Amino acid sequence: MRPAEATIGAFLVGALAMICCAGPPLVAAVGTTALAVWVSKSAFVLVAAALVAAGVGAACLYRRRLDAQDCCPPKMSRRASDHEHE
Repeated sequence: MRPAEATIGAFLVGALAMICCAGPPLVAAVGTTALAVWVSKSAFVLVAAALVAAGVGAACLYRRRLDAQDCCPPKMSRRASDHEHE
């Protein structure tokens, strides 16, 4: 194989790899931008979505705290002064 053919082959393989790896993030970026433009035209949707997201997040954190308390009750800690008298 001549060096010119190897160089052309290397460029083609590099271009195919770039298309393969860069394609999904570019499609996701275009989709996200389109969604942002669509949602930005109606501010009331953003406020409602933010309130719902904050409520769901708070509920998840509250439930996780309750589950942890039911599973593992907190241990009573002993002070250093209690150990001195033993």
